Amino acid sequence: MYNQVIVVGGFNDLSAAHTVLERDTARSARDLAHPDLIKVLTGNSASVVEWLHEKFKLDLSLVSRLGGHTQPRTHPRLIKKARVTKLIKDGNAVIGVEYVKDGQTCKEYDPMILVTGGYAADFTENTLLKKYRPDIYIYPLLIVKVIVTKWLLHWRKGYHMEKVQVHPTGLVDLNSLWGVGGLLLNGEGKRFCDELGHPDYVTSEIWKAKVTVRLVLNSKASKEIEWHFKHYVGCGLLRKFSGEVLAKEIGISASQLKATFDDYNDIALAKRRILLARKFFHNVPITINDQFLVALMSPVLHYIMGGIDINAESEVRDMQEQVIPGLFASGEIAGGVHGAN
Repeated sequence: MYNQVIVVGGFNDLSAAHTVLERDTARSARDLAHPDLIKVLTGNSASVVEWLHEKFKLDLSLVSRLGGHTQPRTHPRLIKKARVTKLIKDGNAVIGVEYVKDGQTCKEYDPMILVTGGYAADFTENTLLKKYRPDIYIYPLLIVKVIVTKWLLHWRKGYHMEKVQVHPTGLVDLNSLWGVGGLLLNGEGKRFCDELGHPDYVTSEIWKAKVTVRLVLNSKASKEIEWHFKHYVGCGLLRKFSGEVLAKEIGISASQLKATFDDYNDIALAKRRILLARKFFHNVPITINDQFLVALMSPVLHYIMGGIDINAESEVRDMQEQVIPGLFASGEIAGGVHGAN
């Protein structure tokens, strides 16, 4: 197991058309969609981006199209090294939290918001991941996450706990890289899926391939997302190749690799349609005489869709689906927002 600490992603924001974001999110959630939670998540996205810009002067003008998107849209006092031991209650209401720091037991009083993240980082023998998804317990974790201890679910209802997203593109989350025109190639140097399909679909196709999979970006794509690729090259996660050397690296002839690029260019120019055609194309044509950045891929644990049951106001509900006063949950610990994916 290993952890990776950098994720290329962003904020989903469609300021003028949040209904498109709502529709994409609902489609991704499939039959487990929770409409009221999705409405809050998508309807408030624009105001969050505006706040980040006004408060912190963040430049979020660059947007990209990630897997499953129909539109490009991705763009306090802290107490550290403390371990929460229990929530303080008055009757059924939560009024504070007890925690241990530097060997001392401390208390803070106020309504509580749980934002601990998902449970994929719990590698103990009795982990929630092993309980609900033993079939993927062996996979590495994409990003360092806070462990959600099981006591959080002792008197709160778990929701969609078996829904765990396995992302196709470890070592790092390279969503933004294939969003600018990256291709996934199998051991024969051929495309085998729609690279911008939903992550669970792409992951499934990688598993079916049962060979080393490479993410390949041409020079135009590399230039568009230059800061990210410089970081990955510096870490040794992306390597530079000419087209001819890349073909040798894969173990095929340059003419075979050129044929793959030509097929893709034909699809992009709508000359013909095949099963692996995709709807969105960036930085084409791709030519064999170009310079390429290449990364080896491995599926990794990415996101926990399940978690604590909440309502549209982020209030936590108990086993009887009654609101627990003073207790809220947000982010990956909250179940139901993303449905199946």
